Amino acid sequence: MKCFLRRMAVIILFLTLSQGSWAQEEKGAGEYDFDDVVLSATKTNVSKDEIGTWVTVITEKEIIEKGKGTVLDLLRDVPGLSILQCSGFGGTASIYLRGSKPGYTLVMIDGVEVNDPMGTDRSFDFGCLTTDNIERIEVIRGQQSTLYGSDAIGGIVNIITKKGRGKAKIEVSGSIGTDDTFSESVGVRGGTEKVNYSLSLSRLDSEGISKADRVAGETLDLEKDGFENTTISSRLGFNLAAKSELDLSLRYTEAKIDVDDGGYDDDPNHTSDRKVLTSKLGFKQLLSSRWDHKLSLSFLNMERNYRDKEDIIDTTDDLTSWYKGENKKIEWQNNFLLSKINTLTAGFEWEEEKGSSSQEGTYSSDFSEKSIKNTAGYLQNQCRIGNKLFTTLGLRADEHELFGTQLNYKISCAYFITETNTRLKINWGTGFKAPSLFQLYSYYGNTELKPDESKGYDLGVEQGLLEEKVSLEMSYFHNDFENMIDMDTYTWEYKNIGNAWTDGFEVGMGIKPLEGLKVKLNYTYTQTEDKETKLELLRRPVSQSNLNINWDFLQKGNVNLNVSYIGEYKDIYFVGFSPERATLGEYALVDIVTSYDLTESLKVFVKINNLLDRKYQEIVGYSVSGAAFYGGIKAVF
Repeated sequence: MKCFLRRMAVIILFLTLSQGSWAQEEKGAGEYDFDDVVLSATKTNVSKDEIGTWVTVITEKEIIEKGKGTVLDLLRDVPGLSILQCSGFGGTASIYLRGSKPGYTLVMIDGVEVNDPMGTDRSFDFGCLTTDNIERIEVIRGQQSTLYGSDAIGGIVNIITKKGRGKAKIEVSGSIGTDDTFSESVGVRGGTEKVNYSLSLSRLDSEGISKADRVAGETLDLEKDGFENTTISSRLGFNLAAKSELDLSLRYTEAKIDVDDGGYDDDPNHTSDRKVLTSKLGFKQLLSSRWDHKLSLSFLNMERNYRDKEDIIDTTDDLTSWYKGENKKIEWQNNFLLSKINTLTAGFEWEEEKGSSSQEGTYSSDFSEKSIKNTAGYLQNQCRIGNKLFTTLGLRADEHELFGTQLNYKISCAYFITETNTRLKINWGTGFKAPSLFQLYSYYGNTELKPDESKGYDLGVEQGLLEEKVSLEMSYFHNDFENMIDMDTYTWEYKNIGNAWTDGFEVGMGIKPLEGLKVKLNYTYTQTEDKETKLELLRRPVSQSNLNINWDFLQKGNVNLNVSYIGEYKDIYFVGFSPERATLGEYALVDIVTSYDLTESLKVFVKINNLLDRKYQEIVGYSVSGAAFYGGIKAVF
């Protein structure tokens, strides 16, 4: 602890000195649209124009226009991010941000960390996360450990639910579609000067498709794997006296999923039940014109249950297993306006995660409850010089219960060239990934593990043209991952034996040629390599691109066309006990959504996914849906 305090003292001194020479500069006035403000990148409300970090914001309007029912389908359009899912509704879905592991991306809902405490690598499974009551999604690419600690090496996905504003509104919607898919939702939200509220209840049912794909030449019929999902989401806020606010958010999802035993391995009696509860109580207060603070308490409870009964295909199956994890976190954040151009953010965190599991049947095992505590302090300095240069310096010290102190830093800069409307951006930082409970304490665990470590940088340019009717951006990134935790196949124990690198570039363009017409195009190229084997990393597409065209017509209708392309990548499958590599990818998908306002309060919509009925696999052995049609209605009172 003494070592930890000394490190924090050094951090405070460094950031205090870093701002001293700039304290006399003046801050220019600026008015920003809400959609241009980003919270996750700095934990303060800052315009995208004033941060060097690469950010994608998916607004509520875009969520409605694209008509996607799940968060993972919305994220497929984000530059630098690829998603692979084990078949359709409810299938395990992982994201790879700039080629990093799924466990290297921190996922939050209203600031609550939702990465699975009992997941093998503590990654988040997007398979059951719907877009119900979601107002906004922020995707931050690149090293973010200085503010968020472990799990944020690759970046952050922060999901923000709707906040009530103005006169009370009741929203009711329903749809029907392919594979006997039905969805219904009802919600209410509103607010006054003293209180705001938002509440929604949604249900999704689908007969689904078989998750296991058919082996070439196979004639056996595959059973369909159904999906049921119920989600409750609420948010309640109070404006208190003394310039303070209290905010409570809660989200609960309960899902039942029919699963199969693996790729090409159909099983009619294998099911999974999942329950996820997130809650957060936040208090913020303006103490003076130069000091505001935030205190938050967050809680995550996640439970997965599996049942695999005997059937005609697997006559020896009889397996019951469950995994339970929870995470508690307390954070106190202080923001100090040191001058008109300089803000210092100082925070303290205490976090505890717990987990346990059990398996009974043909193979039995128990994982008795284990817990890990982590204490951290972070400091960040934001400086704005003459409306041209914007810098962010960050340092963080984590004191982990097992491996001790971990220190990380980040430097981020953005420079605005007024004459050409050009922004130059550069970032450099380090990160770490703490071993998961499973990697530490399971049958394969190793309590001597150290954290994965990384360092990386990116740089690029944003260019506005024709009075912002055209926008261009291009960035290059490079990451080195060292001391990575992987399975040692000789000892069947987790060890720090992995090393890898990823690099590539992202290119994006936005065009507004006519009133009501928007065109967005992006392309990502990613190279990866395992430094030990010299092979490319699995499940990372080398090339991927996305085209989105949105047209508002007649002030009542909207058409959204999305075309995505996924290039080749490597996956792995087993022939007996021998692993073999396979090449997947090289396909294009077309989705279209059309909506029309019949009245001011009544809207109808139709959407078609995979319009061209493309046949492909995202993961070896798992099927995907062909062309799927959905139609529905939404009413607002």
